[in-house]
Amino acid sequence: MNDKETLKGVIDRFEGEWAVIELDGESEPRNVSRKLVPRRAKEGSYIQLEIEDGKIIQVQLDADATEVAQKRIQDKLDRLRRGEHLHDDD
Repeated sequence: MNDKETLKGVIDRFEGEWAVIELDGESEPRNVSRKLVPRRAKEGSYIQLEIEDGKIIQVQLDADATEVAQKRIQDKLDRLRRGEHLHDDD
């Protein structure tokens, strides 16, 4: 019987031949062979890992989650540039 699961995470950084992945719900990052990571993935990209019997069998880019996160970060940067963080809401 195959034990299959899908984990979600974000690429924190690349170190040589490894992608360091911060996985949802796990405190320690996981190193994944760069060969398994889609070429267009980069630091900050959200991904899904498919794991079967404890072994990573596929890494997919989650373009929608990546886009949402990038927009959220851009919105925060825009508010900082406008100085909105300096004003009281009271």
